[in-house]
Amino acid sequence: MKTLIIGLDGGTWDLFGPLCDFGVMPHLAALRARGVWSPLLSTQPPFTAPAWASFLTGVNPGKHGVLNFLDFEDSPEKMLRGQGAPVNSASIRAPLLWEYFSKNELATGSINVPLSYPLRPVKGFAISGMLTPPYARDWVQPPELRRALRGYIIDLDYGRPGQPLSLDDLPKPLDMLDDILQMTERRGVHTLRLMQDQAWEALMVVFTGTDRISHHFWHYLAPSQKEQASKLDVRIADKLRDYFLLLDQILGALVKNVGENANIILLSDHGFGPAARHWVHLNNWLLELDLLRLQMSKASWMQRLKRGAPWLSDMAKRILPQEARKAIKQHGSLADAMDWRQTYAWAMPLYNNVAGIYLHRTTYSPPGPVTPADAPRLLDFIEEQARQLRNPNTGERLCTDIQRRDEVYHGPYAERFPDLILTLDTDYAVVPTLGSTLITPIPPRAMLRSGDHRPDGMFLAVGPTIRQGRLPFAPRLIDLAPTILHLAELPIPEGMDGQVIEWMFDPEWFRQHPPQPGPDLPPPQPTQTLTPDEQAAIADRLRGLGYL
Repeated sequence: MKTLIIGLDGGTWDLFGPLCDFGVMPHLAALRARGVWSPLLSTQPPFTAPAWASFLTGVNPGKHGVLNFLDFEDSPEKMLRGQGAPVNSASIRAPLLWEYFSKNELATGSINVPLSYPLRPVKGFAISGMLTPPYARDWVQPPELRRALRGYIIDLDYGRPGQPLSLDDLPKPLDMLDDILQMTERRGVHTLRLMQDQAWEALMVVFTGTDRISHHFWHYLAPSQKEQASKLDVRIADKLRDYFLLLDQILGALVKNVGENANIILLSDHGFGPAARHWVHLNNWLLELDLLRLQMSKASWMQRLKRGAPWLSDMAKRILPQEARKAIKQHGSLADAMDWRQTYAWAMPLYNNVAGIYLHRTTYSPPGPVTPADAPRLLDFIEEQARQLRNPNTGERLCTDIQRRDEVYHGPYAERFPDLILTLDTDYAVVPTLGSTLITPIPPRAMLRSGDHRPDGMFLAVGPTIRQGRLPFAPRLIDLAPTILHLAELPIPEGMDGQVIEWMFDPEWFRQHPPQPGPDLPPPQPTQTLTPDEQAAIADRLRGLGYL
């Protein structure tokens, strides 16, 4: 029995539910009425790279190794500079869902799945997705399919080489929406043709326009205030409606072509909500705690004074960031200004309002002062301080959740990840720089996007053996790989962290077809490496999307 998998990047029922209810997307509404649906819990952080890698493997990031768009090679300095190599399919160090189909001689089709370039060999066909170099020629498998994909667009391409994205780089809103409409229309047409022309048992297509629109037009999709809604451009609102009507028509055509007896899975990698309005400079906080140290005499003097005279703490909080910023200006960057051998911890954004606190262990390069024996006590101290971390202007707590690494990740690559994960209120975006104060408002020129990611994505499943109605719980993104394998009546690899979503199945069918365990495939062999020019081009595209 065939399985059609549709990815709506960044999709959330908070948006698509009303679009169904108010008749804008009748095909999606009909699909929802036929099957089970619910929110879908993303990864921590709810970010494109770890999320899609987790979906594709059914394991947590500690087992597949991807937590960011960049690989920093265990170098704190590269991390703070943002100088890692862009990840690709070879960075996913676990077997893919499609490779288990291939092992069982079942053909698959994969269209525009992020992190799929370079394409890993499978039985069937594939078109790579996000993070494909702009001028790559090997983005289609088998290669002869490329001739039939004229006009196909992998992704939007804004920004300037080597430069961070600015408002001046973005096209006018109506022009951007035209670009997204064109990209979506072509993806839909080519997918429909490939569905009919190619042999497959499971086919997946990912529409990324949903993510791009939610990032740049969330203030249209979910206006936060009545007065804000009154200022919106009707032409943009009409064009947004055109996009969702087009997407719904494509969904209807895909469902019609696959037939009534097929299984259909619709999912997203994360959800969406309003973008943050404030920056949080957590390294300011670590500097005040005397855990992050810089190469500067005045600040060192202030830190020593603060340790010896706690009653001068307020004065130190005012003077220390000023002197630290002078030192950074002198050295060129925070990474260059830091006294790495004396720094105990530093902070990095994992995504938006999720931050990682790294202990500077003796195993890093350059090595830090934190030994394995020191780590538990230091983590206890930082966690306690994080619980007390408040907005100095309002007194509100900043952290909504604090997690130890081993509570979130496990596996051979988990040790590369932060020791502590802080989730802040969504009004705050974590930045690695030092600020004049702990919290600073985001300047209007830096507000490139009105929407950002949330943990709750969307899930929907339809098929002959699948129930109808809303699931009583939200499954996890990593549960989908084993569930899709079970729909194909294939064994579930023992190493997968996800579990088959039992409740979505007809109870009698599930009783007669319980999941069967199976062996894991061996770790994937390294595929081709990307050239420096290809890595630079991918980094430019990430900047153009506002991710770097």
